[in-house]
Amino acid sequence: MSHSRTSRRDFLRAIACAACSGGAAALLPQLRMMGTALAGTPLTGYKAIVCLYLAGGNDSWNLVVPHDAARFDVYSTARNGVFSGSNPGGLALANPADGDPQIVTDSADANPATNQYFLHPSLVSAANFYRANQLALVLNAGTLIRPIDMNGYADHTNRPPQLYSHADQENLWHQANTNAKSSLGWGGLCGDYLQAQGANGTPIGSGPQLSLCISIAGANRFEIGNVVTNPYQLSSSGLKTLSGVCNPTCSGNSQVRDTALNALLADTYANDFAQEYSNTFGRGRELFAMLDPNLGTGDYALTTTFPDTTLGNQLEVVAEMIKLSQALNYASRQIYYVRLSGFDLHSGLMSTNPNSTTDQAGLLTQVDDAVAAFWTEMGVQGRQNDVVAFTASEFARTLQSNGSGSDHAWGGVQWVLGGAVAGGRLYGDGNNGVGISGFPNQAYGDAANPNPNAFSRGQLIPGIGVEQYAATIAQWFGVSTSNLNTIFPNLPNFGGTLSFL
Repeated sequence: MSHSRTSRRDFLRAIACAACSGGAAALLPQLRMMGTALAGTPLTGYKAIVCLYLAGGNDSWNLVVPHDAARFDVYSTARNGVFSGSNPGGLALANPADGDPQIVTDSADANPATNQYFLHPSLVSAANFYRANQLALVLNAGTLIRPIDMNGYADHTNRPPQLYSHADQENLWHQANTNAKSSLGWGGLCGDYLQAQGANGTPIGSGPQLSLCISIAGANRFEIGNVVTNPYQLSSSGLKTLSGVCNPTCSGNSQVRDTALNALLADTYANDFAQEYSNTFGRGRELFAMLDPNLGTGDYALTTTFPDTTLGNQLEVVAEMIKLSQALNYASRQIYYVRLSGFDLHSGLMSTNPNSTTDQAGLLTQVDDAVAAFWTEMGVQGRQNDVVAFTASEFARTLQSNGSGSDHAWGGVQWVLGGAVAGGRLYGDGNNGVGISGFPNQAYGDAANPNPNAFSRGQLIPGIGVEQYAATIAQWFGVSTSNLNTIFPNLPNFGGTLSFL
């Protein structure tokens, strides 16, 4: 039947009441998931990528630091000296003694014994993954239109829009291109392509297929596709029930409410918005019914204990979804998004409380512990060769201190973890600065001794574009070489992908 304007208002009012009851939040993210998988040749095997977004602009030049004396001295000077009680404005980490377990080398370096590095002392598990050749460090990556130095920066057409803006730079990282007007993410566009190749599995019964893109951290641009792929959202505690109705069992008056809600969802509406809202709500309920009986329970429960932290809880849900999806053939490719905020550290950067959520040491401890649990569980599931986890953050921060923290900058360090990763390596552009293995020159100097790749406070011009970084992951994930330039339109400016996968 076709409803009048009054009855449509009643429908929306009823749904709004249900949302206010606290249960609808898990269902509404399906509003933009339209269409079904396009026909295509099924992909072989299973692969998942997990984006770990470090929100706020991670001060990533303290993730990996040169250990050899000459380059450490350059780093320490650029960071206003080593942080200590007598030098609270210093942002440099202390250089560990030879033999410290955080010290690593680049396995491809011709002089590994001389050219050493150390990882931030909070990244204990990450250092172990690096030595096991499962983790790679990507140096001086950032938003770029094309490779430039200080001379190229003077031409405004060479610059990505809105440098140093959190919101804008986050969007550009999620897009992996510098079109400020785009609303599509590279994860979603990869999902579009792979869904057309048959990456979705078989639905249960007549129910909907699960989106290839799954967020445990709310709405994000990274997972928004062009046609058929939009993220399905779960919370860090998994699925949320709809209050006052059957989920799927009933009690008290919930059966009456459930029957009324189902009748509303079964109707046909003349207003397109109301109809799509109804369709989306219905799909959300079907997906809940499909996932809820098994997610994280029974045969699909995890054996690994995850830390009870923001990121630990998110990655636990990712691990549960990977296990369930594989057991029940929900998809052969999956794209996950998790997020940890707090990295906008204009102050308090160098305090060392491992349990703090307001300094880098505590935040990186949370990352390290959560990723370690996730990677252990991937080993239990036999999926380490099938999963790649990678970091992203809107920008690095100034090498120079502002007193007790650092300010917004540009190029920084990211890391990639996976059994398929060519790890134990530092990947740079090979030309930026005078560093070894592409490690940039951090001496930003002065007018008399300028560094062509660094501004006056140590804001490094990236040597690697986000397109290169993301396209390398997408290519491993199954996107064909011929389609990479469509998803990453600036990729030809950089000469192709990197070699860490």
